[in-house]
Amino acid sequence: MVGMTPIRPTAVLLPVAVALAALALGACAPDVHDEMPGRAQAAPPVSAQGGGLKTLRQIQAEENARPTPAPRPEPAPAPPQKLSDASQTPNQPPPVRRRGSSSPPPPPIDQPATPALPEPGSTQGLTDRAKRDLMSPEVDRLRTEDAMGRLDPLQQRDLLRKQQDLRQYGPGPLGY
Repeated sequence: MVGMTPIRPTAVLLPVAVALAALALGACAPDVHDEMPGRAQAAPPVSAQGGGLKTLRQIQAEENARPTPAPRPEPAPAPPQKLSDASQTPNQPPPVRRRGSSSPPPPPIDQPATPALPEPGSTQGLTDRAKRDLMSPEVDRLRTEDAMGRLDPLQQRDLLRKQQDLRQYGPGPLGY
């Protein structure tokens, strides 16, 4: 058995000594009975520790006499703040303070306002001109045939309607 270390007697006796000490302390403790098993018992008040012992009924009477603390009402969520400051825009959130920073947040950066685009012009004039350009050849043909007396009464009625529609779209490039 060369190279092996001998077992120390303290390593074997230490657990046994701890167990014996626990038994000795348990024997010295006063006999305590739990009158209401399953319910956690609170430590007796400081006033009872200095003098005589109080019964369970006395402790329960003291606990019932204490006012129960009212539950704290949770603060209502703050209503969203309106943007009254002209420097804040809806697209730019206010600067957020970094966690753990003792310095105030940096001032907001003034960004130049984007230039407003001009409103698009009305396309009504272009639409009217396109309709007039489409109707003009037909009206010119009907006028020519009417001048030669080739239109019957129904075709003359169509000519009058088309001329009225043409006037509605404004004067053409020739002024009529």
